[in-house]
Amino acid sequence: MEQYRCDDYYEVGREKIREFARAVQDVHPAHWDDAAAAALGHPTLLAPLTFASSVATFAQRAMFREATGGYEPSRLLHVEQELLFYRPIRAGARLSWDLAVDSHRAVDGGDLIVVTTVISDPDTGPVQTVHTTLSGRAGNDVTDIIDAARRVSIQEISPPIQSARQVPGPLTFPKQPDAASPHRLEITAGHRFPRRTYRLGRGDLVNYAGVSGDNNPIHWNDTVSHAAGLDDVVAHGMLTMGLGAGYLTSWLDDPSCVSEYTVRFARPVTINSRHPTELEFSGMVRSINQRDRTAVIALTARAGGHDIFGHARAEIRLM
Repeated sequence: MEQYRCDDYYEVGREKIREFARAVQDVHPAHWDDAAAAALGHPTLLAPLTFASSVATFAQRAMFREATGGYEPSRLLHVEQELLFYRPIRAGARLSWDLAVDSHRAVDGGDLIVVTTVISDPDTGPVQTVHTTLSGRAGNDVTDIIDAARRVSIQEISPPIQSARQVPGPLTFPKQPDAASPHRLEITAGHRFPRRTYRLGRGDLVNYAGVSGDNNPIHWNDTVSHAAGLDDVVAHGMLTMGLGAGYLTSWLDDPSCVSEYTVRFARPVTINSRHPTELEFSGMVRSINQRDRTAVIALTARAGGHDIFGHARAEIRLM
């Protein structure tokens, strides 16, 4: 098992939290208003659920590129993402990353890569564990994609910092999340939450690329997306997952009561240049565990008449 450590850290800014919440259209007051966050017991603004796994640094990108065998971002397809939450991320946190390659195996047309990342703060310890599954496209047929991407991508620089290094020995990954903030929610199994529609246009993709650091040109450049065999540019997988997180927490008092959020991506969301794409989210209480005081919520997301999540679920802690 290959393991890497990111020696640099990412300091979470108050305005960055607001910028990210805007990018994923998450209007929960705890991400925007200090008084609203304080009323929930948070000393500063609370970051949205997908914030830590969506904001890339120079060091984090270098570590991920090394772990995936040097794959160009335009050759990677996001298959599945699982987030386990131990404690909330707030403004002022200093985040670092430890990453282990769980598996890297050949499949038809490329590779399937599974990595586990532990995101930590030196003052509080682990804040999230992230399990990511990626499909890498290999072979000579990707030359046109790589060339097109390099012509339009933001120019990479080599900052004068130590970025990522491979480390020996097993990394320590938390086994179970600590208790999240409980939530008072009077629900029963089978309860359905109101549907909500979000809209994504090309500008939303460009904004998310800038805020998150994920500037893969298949998300904003027609030439590269067509070279990759796509009809149009496609939304970032983590952007659609972020929309789902905002939908989930819109009917929760405190987003930090979420202990797990998992999405398996079924199909990319195409965004053409003529009009925005509408995404419809819905949710249902799948089960309630009275002994552990937890509830499992199943999420559904559709765009253009198709499911964009093959499987999506979240677990919340109840009072």
